[in-house]
Amino acid sequence: MTLIVGYPPNRQGRAVLNLAVMLARSAGRDLVVCTVVPTSWPAGITRGDAEYQAYRVDLAERKLQQAREDVPDDVPATFTVVKARSVASGLVQLAEEHSAALIVLGSSTAGMFGYITVSSVADRLLHSSPFPVALATRGFRCSSDERVTRVTVAYGGSQKNDALVGAALLVATRAGASMRLVPFAVQKRPPVTAYFGVEADDILETWSADMQASARRVLHHYAKDAAVPDPLEVVVGYGNDWDEAFENVGWDDGDVLVVGSSSIGPVARVFLGSRAAKIIRHSPVPVVVMPRAALKEIDEADQQDLDHTA
Repeated sequence: MTLIVGYPPNRQGRAVLNLAVMLARSAGRDLVVCTVVPTSWPAGITRGDAEYQAYRVDLAERKLQQAREDVPDDVPATFTVVKARSVASGLVQLAEEHSAALIVLGSSTAGMFGYITVSSVADRLLHSSPFPVALATRGFRCSSDERVTRVTVAYGGSQKNDALVGAALLVATRAGASMRLVPFAVQKRPPVTAYFGVEADDILETWSADMQASARRVLHHYAKDAAVPDPLEVVVGYGNDWDEAFENVGWDDGDVLVVGSSSIGPVARVFLGSRAAKIIRHSPVPVVVMPRAALKEIDEADQQDLDHTA
């Protein structure tokens, strides 16, 4: 399957290309690197419109030449310019044509270096895409032969997270990466429970134990049917705020964080809840956001691949 790369027509395309290459190399996928040129609306009324459109297409093609030089030889890639009413719709259209596994995007240039800032294009796709969306941190860099070495799942403990864990586990197995589940415990001090004579530490300890037991239950369930990557970890991210919780977990080169979309949104599309949005904004590593409908498809496809190679 193919990864669609949203390559911007500016100097900020290197980060998204680095992430796309790392993901493609790890999963044995090919790339379609795309620059979308939005069409005017209504289109082609005047000669000036046509000339300006031709200029934008030419500029996009020249920028893609830089992408051709940056993609290493071991990752198969094609390059294309797409004209569409919007960048988001053009990327989804291309993903549908290629039955893509993923759409890969970069961060806004207005964000903090080393973190994800959702651009207007990413924001639209994160609330409407039927395909999983991967987001690179601003300025993301990796070695020329980098692979995904660990897949981390932001685990919420409910049954709707089970499919997310299963899909991520199989993807990690395919990539030869390790796997861990991270429930995040973010609680400001002083806790409200202190006013009712309940010790906050006791509640947090009980919650952490429940989360770890639930996570290990899910891992055990999927471990029976797949060649499980080693080691498997369950780590709780404690903190008085999100920055502290992420720092408490610890991150390395080759890490990718997987987040599920909200259960209140459309089943077939990505829809971010407030918690997922906070996780994305505070993550120091690339994030993959999964729509619920895609989880079963990925689970089944990867399971077939694993059974075939077993």
